[in-house]
Amino acid sequence: MMSKMASLSSLVLLLAALTLSPQGLADYAKPSVEKPPIHKPSIEKPPVYKPPIEKPPIHKTPVEKPPIEKPPIHKQPYGKPLVHESQYEKPPIEKPPLYKPPVEKPPVEKLPVHKPPYGKPLVHEAQYVKPPVH
Repeated sequence: MMSKMASLSSLVLLLAALTLSPQGLADYAKPSVEKPPIHKPSIEKPPVYKPPIEKPPIHKTPVEKPPIEKPPIHKQPYGKPLVHESQYEKPPIEKPPLYKPPVEKPPVEKLPVHKPPYGKPLVHEAQYVKPPVH
C-alpha cells in the first residue's frame, strides 16, 4: 500500500511539473542554436535647428538708498614714531692709532725635498745611430 502511495504522489508531482512549466521540457527537447548578432546600421538624424529664445529686457527701477553715515574712527598711529637724524648726531670719537710691536719669528729651516723626475726620461742621441739619408 505504501508503494502505491509513493508511486501515486510521484505521478502527481510529475503531472504538476508538466502542466505548470510546459517550456521546461521544450528546452531539453531542442538543442540551443547560436545565432550571429544582427548588425543594424545606425540611423543618422540631421540636427534640428532650434531658434534662440529671445527674452524681453526686464526694466527694474533703481532703488535709492540713503547714504550711510559712519562716525570717524580714531586709530592709533601704526609703527614707531619718526626719528630725526639731528637728534642722534654725535661728534666723531677720536682714538689714538693702535700700536702693534713687530713680532719676531725665528727663521724656519726646511729640508730639501727630493722629487723624482717628472715625465719621460731624457734620451741621449749617442745611443741611437741613424743611417745616412741619400
